[in-house]
This record gives sequence, C-alpha cells and structure tokens, in this order.
Amino acid sequence: MKLTLLVQLVVWLFSFSLSVQAENFTFVVADDEPPLSSRHDDTAIGIIPEIIKLVFSHLPSHQVKLEVYPWPRAQRLVEHGIADGLLTYPSKKRKQYAYFSSNPTYKLDFGYLIFHKGNIRRYKIESATSFQDLESIKIITQTGAGWESDNIPENMSKVEANDLDTMIHLLLLRRSGDFLIMPPEQAIYIAKKFGYQQNIAYRHVDFITDSLIPFHMGLRQSHPLANELASDIDVVLESETFRRQVQEVVDRYR
Repeated sequence: MKLTLLVQLVVWLFSFSLSVQAENFTFVVADDEPPLSSRHDDTAIGIIPEIIKLVFSHLPSHQVKLEVYPWPRAQRLVEHGIADGLLTYPSKKRKQYAYFSSNPTYKLDFGYLIFHKGNIRRYKIESATSFQDLESIKIITQTGAGWESDNIPENMSKVEANDLDTMIHLLLLRRSGDFLIMPPEQAIYIAKKFGYQQNIAYRHVDFITDSLIPFHMGLRQSHPLANELASDIDVVLESETFRRQVQEVVDRYR
C-alpha cells in the first residue's frame, strides 16, 4: 500500500514538473500580407502562421496561440510585452525589444524572375546569367520599393507600378513589361486572384544581390523564458526534418 502511494506521488510530482515547465506563448502575425500572412474568419492563415505552428509542433511541452493584427500594431504588442513573439526579419529596431533565434526559420527568396509563358523574349529571360543579359528588355518595378532600388541596376529599362497587384496586371494582362522580380508564392497568389495563373512562369537566378531575406523567430525580451525558448527553437531549426517540412509548406503556395 505504501509502495503504491509512493509510486502515485512520484507520478504526480513528475506530472507537476511538466506542467510547471510548459508555457503558452502568444505570437502575432500580419492580417493583410497574403500569402505570407492574412486573416480569414478571425483565423491566421498563410506561410508564416503555418511555419510558426510547425516550430511549436517540435516543442510539445509548449503551446502557441496566433493572433492577427495590422503589422505595425502586431510589432508594438511584442515591444510592449502584451504579445510574446513574432516571425520576421530581425532588424536593429526589433532587436531592441526581442531576442531572435540564431538561425533563420524561413527565407523569403526574391531570386526569381517572373514572366508570361507566351513572352516572345522568353528564351532571353530563361538563359540570362546576369542583369546585363536583360538590358534589352523591360522589367516591371514597384514605385518607391527600396529593395528594388538597391538590387536592380539603374540602367535597366523599367515600367513602374504603384503596387504589387498592378505589377501582375502589367505583366500578365497588359504585357507592358517582360518580367518582374518577386517570390513565386507571392506572384502566383496574386495571379490566381485575377485568373492569370495559367499564364505565369518563373525561374530562379543567382545574380540578384541580397535575394534571400531571413525571417527569425523573435521572443520579447521581458519574457522569463525568452532565452531558453530561443535556444530550444535553434535546435529545431537545425533539424533536416524541419527544413524539409518548411519547404513543403512553401511549395504548397507555388
């Protein structure tokens, strides 16, 4: 009888220790940046919400809750300690209020040329090994996009658009330009929205500077488990299984 009680006590203490270690984390995501992240019936959908949940699926002692906000507000919630974390580029400002995983969780890849399948200059786009090879054709760019200004040579022949939707219209409907630069998951999402998906083609190139934008898991510095969780997440990120699963998530949007 005493032995049974002792066993029950040990089991209870073990269960209690697990419950003490377990933690619920609230992560915030953007509500209007599809297919990366958006809101559907008050639920977070998209690549980033899926990857956050994937990370926590490898950390069974912790649970994650996703909340969807306009991105500026989402960041402020983490900065002021109301929300616990986010998955984003670890800028200098964000590093002031969040600890980030050492390894990137996901890389947004801008190393793709997007073009119309029926473009008569398709061979030139598919065979280019540098921007110099594309100087005789037109690239569609977004007005005021800092990344494009830093990475696309000034001497390129450009057609400018005010937003991403217009860029896709110009490329696939009006055919005002020959190609644009965009992650294929984003281009395909917009193309599907307007019924252009049958006309879209893309290829990866290695001559675009700074084409990979790393997204890291960030935890508010005021959280008592921030450093501990960041270390646990890094272990997950080094897993070949996890990297394969992330690619599977991204591929579903292409």
